[in-house]
Amino acid sequence: MVIDPSNSIHTLSVVPRFYPTTSLVVALYNEATNVTATPTATYVITNGKLDITFTFTFAENDRHQLKVTEGTEVVYRGKTLTTSQEPQDFKLTSGLYTYS
Repeated sequence: MVIDPSNSIHTLSVVPRFYPTTSLVVALYNEATNVTATPTATYVITNGKLDITFTFTFAENDRHQLKVTEGTEVVYRGKTLTTSQEPQDFKLTSGLYTYS
């Protein structure tokens, strides 16, 4: 899942393991710093997909493990990559000097 760091409000559309009925907890585990953040999230179910909206400030090239829970049950689990590049044109070394 690709996230644009220039935005502070993010909406993720996912196919959940089950459809929640109460509030959700979104946990973002930063793989570089080993820090977990839990931004406040809201959700709606649209055409079978769970649209989760939350506010968080991401940095370019951040990688997070995303875990969405309702109580003790995991609704969705995945990984995110933060880049301002278009996903089709993404290059890990964009803007970096490389030796040839």
